[in-house]
Amino acid sequence: MVDALKDASGRVDALNAGGAIAPPFFANIGQAVRRGEFFAGLFILGFSNGIFERIAGAIEKGSIENAILGTFGISVLVWVACFIAVSLLLRQPPEPVTRNDLILGVAVIAAVLVPSAKVSWIALTVLGLYGLRCFEAASPARRAAFVILAVTVPMLWSRLVFAMLSDLILQADASLVSLIVGTGRVGNTVGFADNSGYLIILPACSSLADVSLAVLGWALFTQALTRRPSLKDVWWCLAACSAVIVINVTRIALIGLHPEHYELIHGAVGAGVASFLALVAIVGSNLIRVRGDLFARP
Repeated sequence: MVDALKDASGRVDALNAGGAIAPPFFANIGQAVRRGEFFAGLFILGFSNGIFERIAGAIEKGSIENAILGTFGISVLVWVACFIAVSLLLRQPPEPVTRNDLILGVAVIAAVLVPSAKVSWIALTVLGLYGLRCFEAASPARRAAFVILAVTVPMLWSRLVFAMLSDLILQADASLVSLIVGTGRVGNTVGFADNSGYLIILPACSSLADVSLAVLGWALFTQALTRRPSLKDVWWCLAACSAVIVINVTRIALIGLHPEHYELIHGAVGAGVASFLALVAIVGSNLIRVRGDLFARP
């Protein structure tokens, strides 16, 4: 009788703590794997499937060496975000996996089995939202969930936004370029400064991709340094977004001003310089914002 009362008391304590009483099979799995490790594994699975198509495409276009040097066409910030998210999840204090975690895990694994990168990124979005809801504030796993959500922005959501608003976004870029070049604009085309023709701004030249990376960079710095986002952080994020827009628009405007150097500015050299400057702008603006936290650390 006493043992039965203790068992019932244990069940009540678990329910009061917000957990769920799992069947023995699920309970064994939950005790064998730490919760942070479980989420890290799910993230790695989803991330791997999400980038597989890009890696295969990068290798198909050239040699493996060139693909590696080009980080497989994926921004360095995305790779850093992956490392930080996994590191934060592995730093989560030991706690058992719940039944709801296992149900989510089954859903993520099912999404990974679907041969579609978009499905994997949607699954990781759900994983990030679930992590924000179930982990305690300021915990490593909660911060990792924020980073996971931020990773999905350049890898999926910014592309979907561009697909819906491509005309408006390209026309906005064209308007800014037109102001610098000093020529007329028609839709997403801008006249060359020497009146020799028109410059067409295509989706690959849009500033939105760099803006999504600026958002990701902001998330990395705010979460890696254990600090809550504030209104000032939002302003600094907007500053980084503005900086990368200026860099991209300036590069396109240089083509309009000097069409004779089109291959140089638009080619690999120009793209590489613009990407590097955008990375410096993103990292630099965030470092300026968090410099106090960095110097305050022992």
